[in-house]
Amino acid sequence: MLRRIFYLALLLTLVTLPAALRGQTNDTDGLIQRMQIKVKLYPGDYKAFASLGAAYLQKGRETGDAADYELAKSALSKSLSLLSNDPAAAFAMTQMAVACMAEHRFTDAYNWAQRALAAGSGDPSPWAIAGDALADVGDYKKADEAYSKLTSTFGSADEQQAIAYQRESRVAYLRFIAGDTPGAIQRTNAALQIANELHMPAENRAWTNYQSGEEYFQLGDMKHAEKAYQQALDLYPGYYRALAGLAKVRGAEGNLREAADLYDKAITAVPYPEYAAALGDVYEAMGQADKARKEYELVEFIGHLSEINEQIHNRDLALFYADHGLKLDRAEALARKELEVRQDVYTWDVLAWALYKNGKYDEAYQASEKALQYGTRDAMLLYHGGVIAAKAGKYEEAQQDLMAALAINPHFHLTYADAARKSLSFLTAENSSKASVDDHAR
Repeated sequence: MLRRIFYLALLLTLVTLPAALRGQTNDTDGLIQRMQIKVKLYPGDYKAFASLGAAYLQKGRETGDAADYELAKSALSKSLSLLSNDPAAAFAMTQMAVACMAEHRFTDAYNWAQRALAAGSGDPSPWAIAGDALADVGDYKKADEAYSKLTSTFGSADEQQAIAYQRESRVAYLRFIAGDTPGAIQRTNAALQIANELHMPAENRAWTNYQSGEEYFQLGDMKHAEKAYQQALDLYPGYYRALAGLAKVRGAEGNLREAADLYDKAITAVPYPEYAAALGDVYEAMGQADKARKEYELVEFIGHLSEINEQIHNRDLALFYADHGLKLDRAEALARKELEVRQDVYTWDVLAWALYKNGKYDEAYQASEKALQYGTRDAMLLYHGGVIAAKAGKYEEAQQDLMAALAINPHFHLTYADAARKSLSFLTAENSSKASVDDHAR
């Protein structure tokens, strides 16, 4: 599933990073140290506190450490206490909106972005965060309107290009949701070109390459997906997102040993529940049940490690439980809880899958319709939709969804791709048998 720039969902406890990845954070660490010294020397310097907060946010992007985001909010709050209701406060307000996005406080993020815009600095950047918040609550039309405002003559040529980067990288996501994966790739590659021209931080450029890889994977283009993930790793060695992306490619190729190794490296860098679940599935496919069980236990451990983890990983846990037939009542409850704050296509999809696993096929079908309402060309969404439609008695629709999933990417999932083929074969045989009976009846 795709992720947008500045979407800081990985709020986890401090982990020990590999040496290669630690080295990449040196520039950010240096900036943090300089700003720490500056705020000590000049405790009334609101700009220094805002810059310190932004540096902590960047550090959090690099490490997934929840402590960095808490430090960011503290520094930003201090900046705003020194200066508020002034155009110069817009930067700190925007960064506070980013911090709220990290905690899945989408309404707060949108409100902070609006406050930043109302401050009157002229910088359109807060529209990016406003659009992100709108997209996560499922209002894609308004999100598109927000992103369309990321254009102006504000600042220098480089600053204008930076705004264009924010627009292109975000509109790419909306194009994907609308079913235009090639269009999404085009916009992401445009963003990547801008990022390279501006010599943006390595992590940001690596993220954009990773995003390109995700889109190519969704398109079933393993060659270009692998290339994009590898380019991300070349820019930012040890980058956990790219490692996990490359692991998906290896799994699709049937190279389970290397897939396991890559997922393990990603988890060592940042123990994200999705990676632990995927690694467990790889071990299961390799016949190593004990190792698989340990990874599945890690998924729950991470999800319940802290209050903030429970807040941001509701959907991850709901999907994990549904996928593995565990705590199905809990899976549905978590999905419904997530829907209270996030009504995007992926939350509807997880709710549909949880309802399906609980035998609530009519409700599952209704939720699945919402997940598929924009024509998103995501093979996993279509697979879920096809299986659910079959149980709801919508056999032709089920066939169409399953065929579409396999046409997009015949290796979209380690186990579900084969399940889709078997389900499609069964439905085709059933329909053929029914047609034969109908012919004789006539």
